[in-house]
Amino acid sequence: MSIQLNHLQCSAEDIAPIVLMPSNPAKADWIASTLDDARKISQYREFTTWTGLYKTVPISVISTGIGCPSTAIAVEEAIAAGARILIRVGTCGGAWRAGIPCGSIIVPTACVREEGTTQEYLPLSYPAVADYGVVRCIEQAAAKENTRVFSGINRTHDAFYGSKQRRQAWAGAFDAAQVPLDEQPILSSEMECSVLFVLASMRNVRAGAVLAVNADPEPLTLRSWESYSPIMRSNSPSAPFSEQVSINLTLEAVPGLQKLLLQ
Repeated sequence: MSIQLNHLQCSAEDIAPIVLMPSNPAKADWIASTLDDARKISQYREFTTWTGLYKTVPISVISTGIGCPSTAIAVEEAIAAGARILIRVGTCGGAWRAGIPCGSIIVPTACVREEGTTQEYLPLSYPAVADYGVVRCIEQAAAKENTRVFSGINRTHDAFYGSKQRRQAWAGAFDAAQVPLDEQPILSSEMECSVLFVLASMRNVRAGAVLAVNADPEPLTLRSWESYSPIMRSNSPSAPFSEQVSINLTLEAVPGLQKLLLQ
């Protein structure tokens, strides 16, 4: 009997083993436009699902919506349908480490779990780690395409417009007097990766992410200012282009990802 997916509004037969997961439904359409024989499977709430081929490899694209709660739904249902490699193709605000400009590409290797969803699955002491094989496939595709990527730790959180207290905590932890800006241990901050990594680990599948740096927030040391306004601004013409680069890079990793399925 076919598995029917409650929120994705499709059956297990509609989902390919490799799934790309942007947060934005419009971006799912964008990625699908680059596939061969793409067909729109469903569109329900924030979840838009496509399946097609890239270089003859079956690929599904599923939008997750913003944040970990809806991402968890999409990930759980995709895995239940047979997804075995899941890649978030997303964006992040300006990089926290100096020397990573707007328009760059970040490949998270692990995440700080500063969100609530994964805490309903496992205690915070459990790490949110990307699959090493997936990370290597992405890095190898980047080298082949002569695309520079920055690999390292990402922070996943819940509130886009977060509290002053949280900003002060991070600003204090990463005081420039103690940690130089070019040595910041966290590269990026976004709202979905950690739940993908945790659930993939729990369900014994592989996961990774490719993030386009599409905006430039204030320097980290200014996060404790009373007058802080959490409005990010794109200050680089390469910012929109970086999203296309992130899509292309992820797709170019597909042949390597296909080999991982056979291991």
